[in-house]
Amino acid sequence: MKNMTLQNIASCLGRPLVNGEGKEELEITGAELDSRKIEPGYLFFATRGERVDGHDFIPQAVEKGAALVICEKAPGETRPGETEPGDKASGEEIPGEKASGIPIPWIQVEDSFLALKRVAAFYRRQLSIPVVGVTGSVGKTSTKEMIAAALSGRYRVLKTAGNFNNEVGLPLTILRIRDEHEAAVVEMGINHFGEMEKLTEVARPDIAVITNIGQCHLENLGDRDGVLKAKTAIFQGLPADGRAVLNGDDDKLITVQEVRGQRPCFFSMDAKQKADVSLEKILETDLFGSRFTMNVFGESVEAFVPLPGEHMVADALAAAAVGHLLGLTNEEIVRGIASVRAVDGRSHIIRKGAMTVIDDCYNANPVSMKSAIDLLMSAKGGKTAVLGDMFELGEEELALHGGVGEYAVKAGVDRLICIGRLSRAMYEGARKAVAAAEAVSVPEEGSSAALKESGLFYFPDKESFFEAFTPADFERDTVLVKASHGMCFQEIVAWIME
Repeated sequence: MKNMTLQNIASCLGRPLVNGEGKEELEITGAELDSRKIEPGYLFFATRGERVDGHDFIPQAVEKGAALVICEKAPGETRPGETEPGDKASGEEIPGEKASGIPIPWIQVEDSFLALKRVAAFYRRQLSIPVVGVTGSVGKTSTKEMIAAALSGRYRVLKTAGNFNNEVGLPLTILRIRDEHEAAVVEMGINHFGEMEKLTEVARPDIAVITNIGQCHLENLGDRDGVLKAKTAIFQGLPADGRAVLNGDDDKLITVQEVRGQRPCFFSMDAKQKADVSLEKILETDLFGSRFTMNVFGESVEAFVPLPGEHMVADALAAAAVGHLLGLTNEEIVRGIASVRAVDGRSHIIRKGAMTVIDDCYNANPVSMKSAIDLLMSAKGGKTAVLGDMFELGEEELALHGGVGEYAVKAGVDRLICIGRLSRAMYEGARKAVAAAEAVSVPEEGSSAALKESGLFYFPDKESFFEAFTPADFERDTVLVKASHGMCFQEIVAWIME
């Protein structure tokens, strides 16, 4: 890793290198917080978690070949109230021998997590490859995947694994960049004011992409204007010649007229917007992808996205804008977009016999819920939506859940199953929508036959849902499964697929 010598790491942290005589110019080969992932030459950050203290695993990291340890207490040192590594009083067997010092260099810091960010920020300054930062309320991961795919039409690309997008995951992603990488695409997620500024200090993106300004994290950010303020803080990390790529269909982002002295690059699903990159026409679409034409800085281009939903087309427009700014030809962009693959839990289409499952259970908010319902409606045959609670929506959470229920009914789903405490409001919103459409009251809860007839179901938890249904009840349907990640709806996907 370029310039990542033990002495340079110690210098960037302002701390002495202990036990490093003669090894000052040794370069680390990687960095990890998890001792199980340590490889020879790696830097091991010993961090304190709620349930596990990484200091207990320093011996394991050493045994696996770590070249350097960053820790908050000297190896082998205990503090009042702590048990030493391997002490049976802890009730847990700790791998490795009790450490009374270690035979490799180490650096003691006050906060290992802060040290992680500082080391990653130092490493980022050693790199000359372009870094694309992606943020927004909805679609960060799918847009990140699409941009990485587009850039792969020319470059060897490092991208955020999964959604490693916070103050721990982002630095680890930066530290995964190697000499063979020619570009990096990193996801940057926040839910409080001030967090984006910390992320930009590490990532220092050359291009900042914002997918949209939605109703996420309103408990902490107040309203959409607060979300706009928090997300656009990504611009603070741009260099003087950095560029912003923004969704021209978002009423908040369209108000951004200048970033670093330049007009933002806009992408849009509406050709009338006259954005830099815009959709011309969707030629054909189904659950397995969309073929479309787009205008890329004045040139009409035909492309295919092998993933379902119009929102994936929007992601492709953003990717085309980034690719153009980084010098790719339209042919390279189209080739890259066609190579994108689904991520589990994010509009992942699974086929089993006559049944199709749309696994979109990684996260949820009102906008993404409605987009997922639209995707479900593009399927043929029976359409079932299994929806759960959406978190961090603030004071309007019940009304927003109710709106999703109403939207599902008006869209025309054949069966709506609402699960979770907050989803009771989703169920009630759906009931009212059915009543309004039929001009009759929907039967109250308690009559299962009546509820089956109406197609509406409510369960307070997954367990009661599992008791009421069997996987065979869905064997000929297309089934959308979606909720916030904390609802663990991946268990429902696995249950249906059994």
